[in-house]
Amino acid sequence: MPQSKIVPKFLSGYFLHLAIISVIVLYFLNYLFDLSNELISVMLFLIMVFTSVLVIRYKQVLLFTLALLIPLSFPFSLTETAKIGFPTEIICLLLSAFFISKLLMGYKLSKRLFFHPITILILLDLAWLFISSCFSQMPEVSFKRLIIRSCYYCSFYYFYSELFGLDLKNIKRVFSLHALGFIVPITYALVKHSQYQFSTMGSPLVAAPFYFDHTIYGACLVFFIPFLLTQFICSVHQKEKWLYAILSLIFIVAAVLSYSRAAWLSVLIATGLFWIIKYKIKITYLFFCLSIVLVALLFNWKSISAVLEKNKEQSHSNDIGTHIKSISNINTDVSNKERINRWKCALRMFADKPVFGFGPGTYQFYYGKYQQRSDLTRISTFSGNKGHAHSEYLNYLSETGLIGLLIFLSLGSIVIFKCIRLIQNGVDASTKNIAAFLFMGLMTFFIHGFFNGFLEFDKVAMPVFSSFAAITVLDLKQSEHFNNLRYKPLTRADS
Repeated sequence: MPQSKIVPKFLSGYFLHLAIISVIVLYFLNYLFDLSNELISVMLFLIMVFTSVLVIRYKQVLLFTLALLIPLSFPFSLTETAKIGFPTEIICLLLSAFFISKLLMGYKLSKRLFFHPITILILLDLAWLFISSCFSQMPEVSFKRLIIRSCYYCSFYYFYSELFGLDLKNIKRVFSLHALGFIVPITYALVKHSQYQFSTMGSPLVAAPFYFDHTIYGACLVFFIPFLLTQFICSVHQKEKWLYAILSLIFIVAAVLSYSRAAWLSVLIATGLFWIIKYKIKITYLFFCLSIVLVALLFNWKSISAVLEKNKEQSHSNDIGTHIKSISNINTDVSNKERINRWKCALRMFADKPVFGFGPGTYQFYYGKYQQRSDLTRISTFSGNKGHAHSEYLNYLSETGLIGLLIFLSLGSIVIFKCIRLIQNGVDASTKNIAAFLFMGLMTFFIHGFFNGFLEFDKVAMPVFSSFAAITVLDLKQSEHFNNLRYKPLTRADS
């Protein structure tokens, strides 16, 4: 690794890395959390030193361990108001500090990775989050959110890009370890849920403390189902096939019992989109079919409206059919009405601050005063202390303005475009299979993003950003392969 000339030789190496990491991490921990409790500070310092050694000496092992631990992480209270995902967010902070220390010591990033379109859009996303934080209504909150997002990008995108670049088989290893780690929360949730006879009323918090809500639990489950099914279908070894068959069944059962309607809907739509992409169905056919559907809706709108108005199905029903029907009940279903209330608040906030937004992480503090009496439900609050816009896109819009949303949409679009190209034109079957489960997993996230937003949590950030990393590496490998074919020197046999 190249060293900067300003760094004396006797200071280079592990001790310098450890010193820089310690300073950076202690600074940011003190900024993010008021570490007034001496016991917590000492404990964090010991964990930091131990993990720093792993980061420096055994980085690959740590990245595999991180994939395993993400589903097992739980919120740990540092102070009365501050929580951290233990131990994964500490590891992410250490990895980010190690990355900064590498840059300070003269390390140069790979130009091919740095100038890849996905990387450029990630950097633009971070740049706009910084600008939006500078104009934020609550700068301290926004800069904390910026630091967390930077750590996620650094850990899950950059370091996993390095890991996948060493060996494409590491993509399968990372996803497999994550799925295996998920078994503990699933088992815990099923046992706890059984005490409520697997009813919908008992589903919201059964996965806590690992997953604080059934919606994020369901979103993470369906993200990995395409991977598990792909491995089950493609595995050549009988034992491996049986392993992925069992894991697939467990994840599907858990996803059904999560009673997350958005998760169910996202995996169904993602499956349909995948078959459209795989069989290269022409846009003209899709447009024709869509036109027929729209015309049919237009001519039958009165009868459809009458049916929708009569729909009184509730999302807390134990019957799955009724649970699905409740998606269209916007008259009496509290969950649907509150979601619409949050969406309206986000749009009103955007109308007030369309350029820079209110600042990253601030929606929860300001949406309360943007509610209108006619939109309120029994779970609404004017104190504005109940979280999110219930949409990844509207949350971006209200917190970072139109430019922030456009950057995020551009990032998602280029990721999906690259993924589709790999599915259709991959250099081999392995590349196409990897691209296929990455596409379906990410589509569940992007579709789910219309109804909920969880990207600020490591549980969702890890699979999403590591998938970005995998697509980037596959795209670079693909480009390298075609460049080698294009510029291959002419041999005597060729002539």
